[in-house]
Amino acid sequence: MFSSWIKAIKDYLIGFFLYGQLNYLYSEKRCVDHLFMLGLFGNYIGFPSLFNYYHLRLMPYYIRRLRPWKRRILRERDFFDQVYD
Repeated sequence: MFSSWIKAIKDYLIGFFLYGQLNYLYSEKRCVDHLFMLGLFGNYIGFPSLFNYYHLRLMPYYIRRLRPWKRRILRERDFFDQVYD
């Protein structure tokens, strides 16, 4: 019982002190991932890009991310989506 209280306090303090940094880190990772996927699969959504050797080498690693990325990029957005972020 005592260890569960210690764990709860530890989780609370980690969330209290590190939430902002982790949130910023995840948003930066998402932004870099969008740029990388745009460079790799931009031609699927109409963004012109050159096809080269590296597309073929990286495609097996990123093909499972293609459908969710395409859905996120082509999703209709409105003004309030940006206000919330």
